[in-house]
Amino acid sequence: MILIYSKDVDDFTNNVMDYLEEDFVVRIGECDQVTIEAMDISNERSSYILKTGYEKNIDLEKTQSIWFNGGCINSSGTSYENKCYEVLNDAFLIQKSIKKIGKRIADFETNRLDMMLEAKEQGLKIPHTLITGNKEKLKTFYDTFVTKNGIISKRILDTLYYQDNEYRYNFNLTFQITSEILDKTPDEFALSFFQERIIADFEIRVIYINTTFYSTAMYLFDDRVDYRTAFRDMSNIRMVPFKLPAVIEEKLEKVYKKFNLNYGSADLMYSNGDYYFLEINPTGQISFINNVCNYNIESKVAKILKNEE
Repeated sequence: MILIYSKDVDDFTNNVMDYLEEDFVVRIGECDQVTIEAMDISNERSSYILKTGYEKNIDLEKTQSIWFNGGCINSSGTSYENKCYEVLNDAFLIQKSIKKIGKRIADFETNRLDMMLEAKEQGLKIPHTLITGNKEKLKTFYDTFVTKNGIISKRILDTLYYQDNEYRYNFNLTFQITSEILDKTPDEFALSFFQERIIADFEIRVIYINTTFYSTAMYLFDDRVDYRTAFRDMSNIRMVPFKLPAVIEEKLEKVYKKFNLNYGSADLMYSNGDYYFLEINPTGQISFINNVCNYNIESKVAKILKNEE
C-alpha cells in the first residue's frame, strides 16, 4: 500500500496518482476526517486500522511507502483529539523503515532563519536580514537600503494566516516596506522578518528529489516584489528550464541534507553574477514548474513510491 499526505488541492499529486492507478493508494488531505479504529500492538504483530470518508479498514501496517506532501491527520473531534491522532499516527509511521519522500509538517516546521544560517554556513549568499520588533532598529535598517533597492518583509514561519478577535491577516505574500508604512508603524510591534531587497536578473525555483535537481529560471517583466502574483497574468513572466552551476547544487544539497530532506523546493535569485539563497519549502508548489519545463517529475515520484527507483 502507498500512503500519500497532500494538500487538498494539488494538481501534481493528482498527476503522480495517475501513474499509480494499478496500486492501492490511500490519500489523506488536509481537510479529510480520519477515524483511528484500532492500534493493536503486541510482541508478535502490529496493526493500525483507520477509516476515512471514502475508505474503510485501512491497515497502515501494510504501508510500503509514504509521500509527505503537506496535509495532516485530523479527527472529527476537539483540538486535543487532533493532537492525540497526530502523535499516535506519527509514532507508528515515521519510525517505519520504509521508503519515504518528504517529511511531515509537524516533523519539520519551516524556519527561514535556520535555513538561511545553514545556507550561509555552506557558502551560499543570502540577503542582509533583520529580525526585530523595534521601530528605531527597523528605521536604521530602512535608511541603510532606501537609496539602493529598499527593504521587504515576509513571514517567519510557514503559517499563512493569523487571526485575532477582529481580523484575519494574510501573511502569504512578501511586500516592500515604504516610508508610509514606516510612519504608521508603532514604536514596538510583533517580531517581524525584514530583508534588503535584491533586484534579480531572474529568479530560480529548484525542485529537489532524491539527489536530483530540476531548476527553472523565471524572468519577470515588471518590478513586482513577489513573483507569485505574476501568475495572474502570465504575459508578465517567462519560465525556462535552467541548470544551476554544479558548485551551487553541491552547496544547496548540503542544506537539504542538514535538515534530512530528500524532497522540496528552494527559491534562489540571480543578481549581478551572484546566486542568493532565499528559502526551502518542504512541500513546495511543483506542478507549474513541472508542466512548463516538461520535466515529468510525477513519473519519478511514482517510481520511488513503487520502490522501482
